[in-house]
Amino acid sequence: MKSATKTSKPSYIPTREELTKAAADLIPKLRERAEEAEDLRMMPDETIEDIKKAGIHKMFTPKRYGGFEMDWGTQVDVARELGKGCASTSWMSSVVMSHSWNLGRFPAEAQEEFWPSCPDAIIATAFAGGGEMKKTEGGYILNGLWRFASGVDHSDCSIVAGQYKNTRSKSGTVLDYRMALIMPDQYEIVDTWHAEGLKGTGSKDIKVVDTFVPEHRTVKALELGGNNPPGSELHESYIYRVEMGMYFNTLLSGPILGATHGVLLEYLEQTRSRFGSMFGERVSEQAPVQQKIGASYEELRTSDLIIDDLCNYLHEQGQAGNSILGDDRLKIRRETAMAAQLCLKSGTRLSGMMGVTAQTGRNPAQRMFRDLRTMSTHGAIHWDNATTPTGSYLLGIETGDPLIDENNEFLNT
Repeated sequence: MKSATKTSKPSYIPTREELTKAAADLIPKLRERAEEAEDLRMMPDETIEDIKKAGIHKMFTPKRYGGFEMDWGTQVDVARELGKGCASTSWMSSVVMSHSWNLGRFPAEAQEEFWPSCPDAIIATAFAGGGEMKKTEGGYILNGLWRFASGVDHSDCSIVAGQYKNTRSKSGTVLDYRMALIMPDQYEIVDTWHAEGLKGTGSKDIKVVDTFVPEHRTVKALELGGNNPPGSELHESYIYRVEMGMYFNTLLSGPILGATHGVLLEYLEQTRSRFGSMFGERVSEQAPVQQKIGASYEELRTSDLIIDDLCNYLHEQGQAGNSILGDDRLKIRRETAMAAQLCLKSGTRLSGMMGVTAQTGRNPAQRMFRDLRTMSTHGAIHWDNATTPTGSYLLGIETGDPLIDENNEFLNT
């Protein structure tokens, strides 16, 4: 890739409300293409084009390179709308298209080299699996096979993780990882994505064999994810200076909320015109049905409130330049996991009330529920994983996170 240093700030940046409205306007098209996305096991080209026309892919692209640098929480509003039409598209918009946030934290040389020639970039990432980086003159030799690279078929580059020193903690965790920015001609896409849900995300594998990566296209994982990473000085927004781990979980929340809204809307639409198959009674007039709708709606509404409140908190902390410490770190994990649990409970109840008809063929409800169930299995929002550290915290047992343990009033009591 040739070096390019010309920058181009956008002539117009939409408001959060305008971008959310643009996402809502896409719902009918996404509903029409949802089956096609499942069959393709990736996003239809037309959907990618629509997302780019709406500017959704620029949410977290730096202004310096034509992006919007929007405040945290925008991705939840946008994904919540898109998820009403297609959960896979919602996942792409919130998770995959947030990877410009990752690249905006890379060393300045890598950003200046990449962004000006590819300002509309979609960036895949893949960290699950295994990769190894060996130091060589001017950079590293990278080898590895990584899983779950969502959106890789439409991506202009990928970011992967590689172990570069054989250093592990007492628990076996690898301590020395570097993140590497690699171009499409440096990796092979391995078609392995045959999942129950989120089929349209195209979350395939990435394979790299003996590929040279220049030093400036790599960064230590701890530096990239920590406060004030190498490339943050290039940009105005706080989002490039905050600790990524505290913000990541809410990238998953928008698609989960959107898919649950989609299940509810589909259930209501089908139930209003549904009659019992044996006796012809109007299903919508049955009190148990109405009660279950009310319960599912309240679970979803509560989930919306939890995540919106959490995003407001993260936005305020980021703007103020505050580090997140102690139980507040645990709260983020608990609340994102709790919202996901409530959404899954809501969607499961609604899906179960629709009978066999909704579980067969091309009924949109069964696809939406499969997508919701698949999203809820993500390790970052797994309920047991999210709540166990809180139990340790309250019992005065070290969690292994010094920013929690050093601020734990229950330790040594």
